[in-house]
Parts: sequence; C-alpha cells; structure tokens
Amino acid sequence: FFSQTSMSTTTLSPQWRFSQLFGEKDAIEEVSDVDIVSAIEFDETGDFLAVGDRGGRVVVFEQDANDYKFYAEFQSHEPEFDYLKSLEIEEKINKIKWCKRTNDSHFLLTTNDKTIKLWKLSERSLKQVTPASVGGP
Repeated sequence: FFSQTSMSTTTLSPQWRFSQLFGEKDAIEEVSDVDIVSAIEFDETGDFLAVGDRGGRVVVFEQDANDYKFYAEFQSHEPEFDYLKSLEIEEKINKIKWCKRTNDSHFLLTTNDKTIKLWKLSERSLKQVTPASVGGP
C-alpha cells in the first residue's frame, strides 16, 4: 500500500513510500507469501481503500487528512479443494470491486479463482450499559 511519510522542505510535494506487504517487516524478518498484496481498489470517492493479499485477507482503510487509517479487516477466502477438477483453490484475492453506494453501508466484491463474495461493511453505534440502565440497585 502507499503511505505519505513527510513533506520535503525543498519541495511542496509529499514523499511517498510503497510497500507490497501488510504490516511492518524488519529487514531480517522473512516475508511470508500470504502477506503479499494481490489486489487493491479505491472506492468511487477515493475515501476508502481495500487491499487484498495472497492469504485471502482484505483490509479496508479510510482517508484521514493526508493518510489512510485502518477501518476494517476480514478473512474473505479460505483455501479449498475442487473435487470435480481435482485441484486446490488458493485463497489469494484476485480482484476487489466496490459497489455503488445506495445507503450508509459499503458493499464490495472479492474474488479468488473460484468464488465471488459480496461483503457489507457498516458502522453500528454502541450502547453503553450502566447499572442504572439495567435496573441495578
């Protein structure tokens, strides 16, 4: 994914860094194949960014000022076996596509080599429970 690191003092353009891996990896850490980014897609507004990896995971980021912050993460696909064709189906995300918004929820499609899945991302308000609200002493 891309992230803005800082503004250069000699120019007015931001300095960008590219990483094709999820998480922070030290130079001595071995890169796991499942952490390699395999799909990336912005929504129509550019406010949300969905990133899929070879492990079937999707991470969604929301734009916040000059950077993107974590919004949601879910496991989209798992490895499976196609018994009719006698072959293993990877969990790798091949494509992510945002659907047009019609309400407060976000919908996106994810695909691997066999399956297309439709996901709904929505925010829910949390209610705080206090002893007075549950009829406590």
